[in-house]
Amino acid sequence: MKKLFFVGLYQSITLLLLPFFLLFILGTLLRKPIYRKNMAQRFGLYPATFFKLLQGKKVVWIHAASVGEVMMSRFFVRSFKARHPDSAIVFSTITPTGQAAAREYLSDFVVSFIYFPFDYFWIARGVVRRISPTLFIFMETEIWPNCLRSLSKRKIPSIMANGRISTRSFPGYQKLRPFISLVLNDVSLFLMQSAQDAERLIRLGAPLNRVEETGNMKYDQAGSAEDQVSGACASFAAMGLSEDQLLMIAGSTRPGEEDAVLKAYRILHSKMPGLRLMIAPRHLGRLDAVEGLVSAAGFQSIRKGQISGPSLKEDVDTPKVILMDTLGELASFYALAHFIFVGGSLAPFGGHNPLEPAACKKPVFFGGHMENFQEIAEQLTRSGGGIQVADGNELAERILWLSKHPEEYEQRAQAAYDVVFNHRGAVQRNLDRIALLMEKI
Repeated sequence: MKKLFFVGLYQSITLLLLPFFLLFILGTLLRKPIYRKNMAQRFGLYPATFFKLLQGKKVVWIHAASVGEVMMSRFFVRSFKARHPDSAIVFSTITPTGQAAAREYLSDFVVSFIYFPFDYFWIARGVVRRISPTLFIFMETEIWPNCLRSLSKRKIPSIMANGRISTRSFPGYQKLRPFISLVLNDVSLFLMQSAQDAERLIRLGAPLNRVEETGNMKYDQAGSAEDQVSGACASFAAMGLSEDQLLMIAGSTRPGEEDAVLKAYRILHSKMPGLRLMIAPRHLGRLDAVEGLVSAAGFQSIRKGQISGPSLKEDVDTPKVILMDTLGELASFYALAHFIFVGGSLAPFGGHNPLEPAACKKPVFFGGHMENFQEIAEQLTRSGGGIQVADGNELAERILWLSKHPEEYEQRAQAAYDVVFNHRGAVQRNLDRIALLMEKI
């Protein structure tokens, strides 16, 4: 009775908000044409050829919302396919950038790529029925009540992989605990990143016997052979630099951070004239704005895609700041950098993944807002491989000090590397646990 009440309440609220939601979608389509290609799929309207590809096959549906989850899941998907070669993987995302990344990096292992449907009961029910997967795996915290309920009613197991409940989102989930606990009951297995994540999920009402701590797959992805090879593919020539030049990268920067990075670079350039800077905004739609910030700071900028030949070897007094204008390549360029700052951390965005530069055996600089990677940031800081800074001045100060103490630099670089490789194994543990579940299907 309780479940019927909350399910009915959820359906009623979503239906009442539907007109406003449709207006929001219309506005999005007008402002961002990139979303027009996928909108039909989000309403459950997929090409007929998509379902024909799945006929007669043992379908496994894997979902990762956006670029971050897609990039994290690459090693897992590849390993899953190697272990279950007869499975036909359908891979869904929500964002166009996530879809593009999935198609670029997972095309050898996936039968079909789709956009995840909106969570209205008639849409979710129809998509689940037509895909008819034997298993649904969703990354991190993609909790969609109608989709999970539709799967459960058809007795299709669903698994949260690399699950986490962030410090920021936990209080909000607690307020909705009576409803959330019912939704979690539709999930067959929760494979959580940490003991804290597992404990929080249980407090939200997840069945105790379905929750396990298996570790964070980001360590496996960062240390995978795939990423090490991609790192070797990047080159100084691709940035118009010579191999003896020092490179600083500010990766996944968010609004409010580029100014601090440029301030640090101005200080560093006065002491280290040969140092070059690459800024990789988290969202490419901000490139024009970042170019304006670079110009206002007194530097020239050039997008990586515009570089041809040794165009950046000249003009030491007024160097060009390189702007990364492509998706999915940042990790490969970390291998070339000497000093790496990971963004989303000076401003309150929760931080971004510091393991990729750590796996390249580099000390990692980040700000005080690493809530989304709290455990990882603490491990790196304790080891000495992670260096927390408060602003652009401190970033410049710490980089300058390390540049004058090469032995300390090497020790911190090794410490960062060790954190990655000492915490691998989550992918294998998850695959083992999923295999046990699949044996019962």
